[in-house]
Amino acid sequence: MTRRARRSALVALAAAAMMLSGCSALPFLTQQQECVSWVTFDDQQALAASAQLIVVGEVIEQVGTVDLLGGDARLYRFEVLEASDDRFAGLEIEIASRADGCAADPYAFGDQLDTSARIAVFLATDEQWGGLATVTPFDGVVPAGDLEPGLEPGLSSVAPPAP
Repeated sequence: MTRRARRSALVALAAAAMMLSGCSALPFLTQQQECVSWVTFDDQQALAASAQLIVVGEVIEQVGTVDLLGGDARLYRFEVLEASDDRFAGLEIEIASRADGCAADPYAFGDQLDTSARIAVFLATDEQWGGLATVTPFDGVVPAGDLEPGLEPGLSSVAPPAP
């Protein structure tokens, strides 16, 4: 077989692979990633039903990142002034700010915890990391003054961090 014939055969194989893949020119070189379809909440009561804890306070500082859903989520130290579970009041806790791992910029819609304002944060335990995180990348933080009174988390509670 001549060099030209071999090259034509390789081109034909590559073209066949592209047609069979339907999505990628080189399916064996691509990496697939599952993307979470985040739930949206109609109101704070629905958001509270998806949380384990609601805290009111202030972000102290970003302290690093943690791996959530295969991507880096920013981790913040947070001063709890009030909480749906009184055992958390007065503590400093770490909270991961969930990111949209399927976007080119995971915080394209903003980082909910990148603020100096007093906020209310709806939290759930992240099963992969084991720590507290915002409920979704888009929902989970409201200005403290906008928090509706009497909200109770709908999921089983979480233990406060050890001293």
